[in-house]
Order: sequence, then structure tokens, then C-alpha cells
Amino acid sequence: MKLPIIALITLVLILAAVIVSGCMSTTVTAPAGDIKKFSSADEIRDYIRNNTQVAQEIYYRTDGAGVPVPVPDMAAQESSAKGVSLNGALPSAAGIGSTGYSQTNVQVAGVDEPDFVKNDARYIYVITGSMLTIIDAYPAASASVISKTELEDTPREIFINGERLVLLKTGFLETDIVGTQQGTDLVAKVAMPPLYPYYRSAPVTHAVFYDISDRAHIKVLKDYTIDGDYVNARMIGTTVYLLSRETVYPYDDRIIVPAVRESSKIVTTPDVYYFDHPEQQYDFTTVTSFDAGNGATKDAKTYLVGSGNIVYVSPAAMYVSYQKYLNIYRPMWGIAEPALDVVQQSGSQESGIARVSSSTPAVDFNTMSESEKQAVIAEMKSGEQEAIRKREIEQSTTVIHKIGINNGAITYIAKGEVPGYLKNQFAMDEYDGNLRVATTSDVWTTRGQYEYNNVFVLDGAMKTTGSLTHIAEQEKIYSTRFIGDRLYMVTFKRIDPFFVIDLSTPTNPKILGKLKIPGYSDYLHPYDKNHIIGIGKETGTNDWGGVSTKGIKLALFDVSDVEHPVQVDKVEIGDSGTDSAALSDHRAFLFDKNKNLLVIPARVVKTIDIPDKYSINQQRIWYGAYVFGVTPETGFVLRGTVEHSTSGGYAWYGSPYEVKRSLYIGDTLYTLSQKLILANSLTQINRTIATITLTNNGDVLYPEMKGI
Repeated sequence: MKLPIIALITLVLILAAVIVSGCMSTTVTAPAGDIKKFSSADEIRDYIRNNTQVAQEIYYRTDGAGVPVPVPDMAAQESSAKGVSLNGALPSAAGIGSTGYSQTNVQVAGVDEPDFVKNDARYIYVITGSMLTIIDAYPAASASVISKTELEDTPREIFINGERLVLLKTGFLETDIVGTQQGTDLVAKVAMPPLYPYYRSAPVTHAVFYDISDRAHIKVLKDYTIDGDYVNARMIGTTVYLLSRETVYPYDDRIIVPAVRESSKIVTTPDVYYFDHPEQQYDFTTVTSFDAGNGATKDAKTYLVGSGNIVYVSPAAMYVSYQKYLNIYRPMWGIAEPALDVVQQSGSQESGIARVSSSTPAVDFNTMSESEKQAVIAEMKSGEQEAIRKREIEQSTTVIHKIGINNGAITYIAKGEVPGYLKNQFAMDEYDGNLRVATTSDVWTTRGQYEYNNVFVLDGAMKTTGSLTHIAEQEKIYSTRFIGDRLYMVTFKRIDPFFVIDLSTPTNPKILGKLKIPGYSDYLHPYDKNHIIGIGKETGTNDWGGVSTKGIKLALFDVSDVEHPVQVDKVEIGDSGTDSAALSDHRAFLFDKNKNLLVIPARVVKTIDIPDKYSINQQRIWYGAYVFGVTPETGFVLRGTVEHSTSGGYAWYGSPYEVKRSLYIGDTLYTLSQKLILANSLTQINRTIATITLTNNGDVLYPEMKGI
């Protein structure tokens, strides 16, 4: 009995699917479950060893044809916890000195971020090298340094809360451990064979609390040491949340769990929590909370999870993310590439013989009608898209852990996963109980690289409820900003598509409009509900037809017509090589709408012609800050510049005169480099009122450059 040709094709396709699924049926699965707590260091050691081996089998295993074994299901865990809407306001500071002052540019209102410089209404507190300097800055005419404190280890960042300063720094804890010392002050819950020495040098984070009521003579209240390297921190009200991380090695016989110490005495040894999911690398990620007022510890929890450092914090939750790299091994020969393996041509083109899979009977196109041929072609395309989708999951996944925070209490809530990777903390945002996430998927196939971008909405239990994928194919995200129920997103490869994305219906994100212009924005900042400021780079076409990067670009976007956003104005600063700290660090971006003030620190490169016998172009490098006024009606208006130094040559990087931050107190603008603080009048920007020299301690990578 002969089957009709279409039935034969269908049977062949079904057989192919069965064969492929059979090849992939040897999945090594890991049991799913809620978060659990370890009972001993021995249990931690055994768990890491066993699950690291499982992870290696999952991530690097292939079958005989080179087809990868699929990864285990990493579904988000259920939780009844609810997210919160971000309606908080910035906390007020002590009203000393001037009537107004700037604060650190933060992502979320009411959630302060640490920085190497802080200020209040009178004083500036700044770390330069290993020195903490306090300047009595206002009024500027009498500004002076009132105290310098030499700091040990590596100072990183600070918080200011009234009469308290919190210093975050990093160092190493070195200990000689002999025999079994479980439960001693130096080692917490150690599992080790007895009677042989063990030398340990491990990274630690210090949280030092100072009483600064007398700024000229500051005093240490508390000095804590937390195991693990510094990742990030936030301060909400008077509560400081500190995130530290330490890599755990699977073949170490002695597992030393993180502890919080004051001097050499252990204050607390946090419980260690984990999931029944294998990882290629494990870290102890510890969240510790403190009271900034008295320096007391509030809570501490440690989680055995993958390695990550992109953190987003709302008033009610901390979201810790990491990239799960599934570098599946594929042999260089005999690759059964799924995207190419669905239908392969066999023999000459004229033969008309197609094969659904190398292990299935051939299908003869010569015997098919046109409709039958189109059906097979459609199946080919469908199979290829499915193969690409699987490859996306294999190659690029971001894990996000949601940790509840409430007046110092730390409670794990849920875990979620999304395809792709995050650009930075602005790729996440919590709104009305949901987490919105923007990612770039980067898929590698034998045909080359395949890039595109996505937006996902996760509910309070970290389950994906809405998605918008394959945005701006063959481009990647350069900047994102979630504002209310919209996302503004910039992608780039040759031009800058500026997208307006609607998130008012979380289950159905959609693109409202887009604008394509040259250049790109690295950071987006709201001006008001209808206007967005972007800062990035201008681009052009080079002599070979490629894209060349030019100077700094400031752009003002009007999004009042969401379907047709427009660029209201733009400004370009400098030539190729020009840069700004604000391109990579939002804390360097100073904007105050009420003061009509926008300050951009800049390293400006200008190419000049110097007539000499060699006719060589030279470059002049200017270090300082550009000060603009900006409104939708006028666009960007240059109010003036503040110059810290001018140099010549090609050694641009590492100058101690490169401005990294700016701030204002009252009617005075302060611009900061590692060498100087200049105080300039906000009503007459080009007039310098005071110059304050800072101690540099030789931390700059390159020697000071001489002017020309």
C-alpha cells in the first residue's frame, strides 16, 4: 500500500522529530525546590562538589552527533510575596549651611547609592587615593580643608547620614589555621581534617561607621569586617544594605562560611541558604544590614548562588542578577547544527532530493506539487526558528534573585530567569509589584552571530507574565530607562534607534514608536514626563564604509507623541577620543530642572594643525566640565565651562585633572578631579571663586601631563 506523498512527508517529519527528541532524552535533571538552609560546612562542601560535577555534565555534554544535551528546567520558584510601587521621595538632609544642595544622582527615589564623594548643605566629603578629606565648602569664598584621614586597605565608597559617615572599603584577611578550629573567633564552621596547617588569604569588605559631628576630628564608632569582596550597597532611611561576595572552590576541603566581625570577634555568622540547582561556579553572596545612626548590625543572610554583580534595589527588594553562561561544547567536525540540519540538500541541486535529517529517508521534490513543496519549505523555516530559540536558551540566560528588605530585615522571596544578558542596573525596574527587565540576546551559530533585544515583565513571584522579543535585530542595548509605565530604550550598531515601549499592560508589552538617528546614548535621564535627555557619542561613516565614533553627544527627545518621538536638539562636544565619566557612571551626571542646570564632566580631545616641517597633526586635551541650561523650548544652551587643565599629546587616560563629579551647594558649583575642587558661581560659571587642592597619593595610572 502506497501512502500519498503529503502523508509520507508528514511521517518523515514526525520520525525526524522523534529521532531528534530521542537524541536529547538523556537530560541530566536537577531536582527543583524552594530555598533551603545548610546545617553544616561539611554539607556545603559536599553539595558544591556534587552539583558542580552535575553542572559540568549538563553544560558541556553532547551526544554522538554533536547535539547538546538540553539544560535543566530553571523555573522560578513560587512565592506569595508582593512587590511595591515606587512612590517614595528622597529623604531630607540636615539643613545646615546653604538653603539647597545637590545629592547623588540615583536610579530610585529614596534609595541612596554610595559614591566616592558626598556632600550636604555645607561640607564635601571625598576619597582621593587612600585619603578621606572633608572640606568646609560653603560659603565658597572661605572654603578650606578641615580634616584628612589616612585610610588603610582600599577605600571604595561612602554614605553620609546626618552626623554619620559610612566608609566601605576592601582588603584581605590572612589567617594561619592549624588542626580543627571550628567555632573560633577567626574561623566559623570549618570542616577540615585535623592536625595540618592551613593558610588562608581571602577578600573582605569593611564597613566603618564614623561620628562626624566634629568634622575636624572624626571618630570611629564601629569597624566591621565581612567576608567577601565588595559588590554594592544602598541606604534607605538610616538602614545600610551591604552586598559582598566570595567565590567558593569545589575542591577545597575546608569550607569557611562568611562571618561578620567587629575587630577579631565574630558578631554573627549568617545562615547559608541554597537551591537544588547546579551551577558552574558558586559564590557566597552575603547581604548585611546596619543602622547608620549607631552602627549596629541588624541582619545578615548568605546565599550560595552563581557569580554576579548587577544589582537593582527598590525600597522593598534587592534584585541580584548573574549571567548563567552555558558554554556547551560542540566539536569542530561533524557538527549537527540544528539551524542547518532540519532539511539538507543531498546530491546535486538538479536531483531535487531533500532530506529532513541525515538519519531519515530522502524526500523527492520532483514528485511534489507546488503546494507540497511550499509545505516542506515552511516546515524547514519553522524548524530553523525553533532551533535558534533553543540555542538562545542554551547560550544566554540571566538569573535574578529577589530578596525582600524591610527596615533591615532580609528575607528571600523568589528566583526568576530571562533570556539574554543585562547592560547594567538600569536594565531592571520594579513598578506596581512587577519587575521589568530589558536584555540583549547574543546567539552564536555556524552562520555567525545573531543579536536582538527583549523586554520581560515578571510578577512578584518572579514568574514571567509578559514579553516582547526580537527587538532591533543585529543590534544591542546601549541604554534603557523605565519611567512609569513606559520604557525608553536605545540600541545601536550603525544608527541609534530610540524606542518608546508601552508597559501599561504588563502581560502585553508593545512598541509605541521609534526614532532612527546617527549616534547613540549610553545614559538616559528624564527631564519631565514628555522629554528625555540622552548622553552618548556621535557617530559617522569612515572612509571604508564603517561606523566611526566621534565626540560626546547630548540629545533631547520629545516623546509627547509616543508613536513619533523626535529629537528636539543635540550638542556635540569634541573630536574622536572625547569622553565623559557620565557615559559609564550615572552618578557623574548632574541635572536639576528647577535650576535649569545640566553639568557634564568631560575630557575633550581637539585635533589641531601645528605647522612644522613634518606637517603632523597634534592633539590638545582639555579637562573640565561643560555647564548647560536646557528646556524643550531652547534646547541646550551653554552657560559656561570650568577648566581644570589643558594638555597636549596622546596620553589621555589617567590624568589627575580629569573631572569625575560635580555638585552644587547653594549658588555655587563644585567640580571635582583627583587633584582639584574648583568652586564657581552658578550665575557666572566662568568665574572661579575658590581652588581646593586635594591629596592624590599617587593612585593615578599615568603621570601628570604637561600643557603646551
